[in-house]
Amino acid sequence: MAGGTFTKSQKKVRPGTYINFKSTKQTLASGGTTGVVILPLVAHNWGPAGEFIEISNSAPDANYEKLGYSVYDDDALGNMLLIREALKNAAKVIVFIPTAGTKATATLITKLKVDAAYGGALGNDLKVAIVANADLGVGYFNVVVTLGTSTVDTIIGAQKIGDLTADGTSKWVKFSTTGGGTAADVLTAAAATALTTGANGAMVNADFTGMLDLCESIAFNTFAFPYSATTYAALCAGIKSKIKHFREGTGKRVNAVMAKFVADYEGCINVTNGVILTDGTEITAEQAVAYVAGITAAASYTQSNTYRQYTGAQSVKDPKTHDQAVAAINAGELFFSYDDGYNVVIEYDINSLTTFADGKDESYRKNRVMRVFDAFSNSLMSNFPPNKYSNDRTGWDVMEGIGRSILDAFADDGAITDVDPENDFFVDVELSTGDQTYFNCGLKAVDSAEKLFFTVSTR
Repeated sequence: MAGGTFTKSQKKVRPGTYINFKSTKQTLASGGTTGVVILPLVAHNWGPAGEFIEISNSAPDANYEKLGYSVYDDDALGNMLLIREALKNAAKVIVFIPTAGTKATATLITKLKVDAAYGGALGNDLKVAIVANADLGVGYFNVVVTLGTSTVDTIIGAQKIGDLTADGTSKWVKFSTTGGGTAADVLTAAAATALTTGANGAMVNADFTGMLDLCESIAFNTFAFPYSATTYAALCAGIKSKIKHFREGTGKRVNAVMAKFVADYEGCINVTNGVILTDGTEITAEQAVAYVAGITAAASYTQSNTYRQYTGAQSVKDPKTHDQAVAAINAGELFFSYDDGYNVVIEYDINSLTTFADGKDESYRKNRVMRVFDAFSNSLMSNFPPNKYSNDRTGWDVMEGIGRSILDAFADDGAITDVDPENDFFVDVELSTGDQTYFNCGLKAVDSAEKLFFTVSTR
C-alpha cells in the first residue's frame, strides 16, 4: 500500500494513506513496536547471500546450519556476539549476508564431488568421510560431515552416488558427479577429506543497497549497522536515505542505529561509545549498535530508554566527562554512562536530530515521543486503507468515530494527553472530494520525566 507525506497542492497518483506531521503541540503519531531488528553481516564466512535469516529469541539456533555457528559461539568475526547483544531485548533478529563467497570443494572416490552448501572460508573447516555401515550389510555406507571437531550431518545407508545427489540430502554440503561418474556408480569407503578453497566474499556496495531495497517488503522496527562509519561512509549515507524514504515516502515507520554517523535525522540514532561486559568482552560503539537496536525495537511507545541499564555490562568503554556529555547530547549522540548505583545505562534516549526546522521542534529528537508518533501513524495505516469507507458525510462520521477511538486508546495507554476528540480528529469536508479525503489530527505525546528540578527551602 502506498503512503508517506503529502502536500495539498500536489495530487497523489497511487491510492494510499498519506500522513503529515507538524509540530504545533498537536502532532500525529505512529505504531507499536514488535521488537524486530534487521542486522546485516557485512563480513561473514558462511551462509546464503541475499536471503533474510530469522533468528528468534525463543529458538536462537533454529538456523544454525545457515549461520554456520550457534549464536552462543564466539566466532572470529564477532558476528554471533552482535546477534547475542541484539537478542538481549529484541524478539527477533533478521540477519542478511549481502555478498556471496566462494564455496569450498573436494573430490571423494574419484567420481564424487562435494561442495559446501554456501560460500565462505568456514567451508574449509568441513570434512566428509564415507564409512561402511556394517549393521546394514555389505555395500551400505554412512556419509559423515564434520565441522571442525563436531559432526553436523550423517547420511545413513547410502549405496550409490545417486543416493547423495538429490536436493536436500544435506544442509551442509552438496554432492554431484565428476570425472565421468554417474548416479549408478557404487560408493566405496573414503577417509575424512577436507574441503578447500572456500573464501569470503568481498563487500560490494551494490549488494548492500539491493538488500536495503528488499527491506521494503520485510516487517521490522529497527535497522542496525554495527560497522565503521568511516570505512562505510557511503553505506551509512545510503541507510539514512533509505530510512527517510521508508518513513516519508512509503509510510513504513522504521528507524536505523549507526555508530559515530552524524545523520541529523529523527529516524537515525547515533551511538558514540561502548561498554565492557562482565566477562571482560569489550563492546565498541559499533558493536553496541546491535544492543541499542534491540532495546529500541522492543521499547513500547509509553517507554523511554533513558537510564535503562545495559544488560550484562560492568563498565563504560570511553566514558564521557560532564562537558563531553553535554556536548554529545547537543550533537544528537546516544551514549552510555553510569547511574548513581554505578550501573551502566543509556544516558539519554535521543536520536540524531539537531536541526529543528520544517515543523520539527526539539520533541522530535526524543525517541519515546517518536515511538508515539510512529505507533499512531501505523494505527492510521491499519484502520484507514483505501476503498474501505465512502467519501461522504456518512463515511466521514464513521472515520471520525474510528479516529477518535484510536485517540482514546492512546490516551488510555498513557501515550498522549489533553485529548479533545472533537477537535483532535475530524475530516476537512471542504477539501474532501472525489476519491480524496483530508483529515486534521492533533496529539500531545507524553514524554518521560527525565529532568527533575527541586527547590528545597531550609529552615
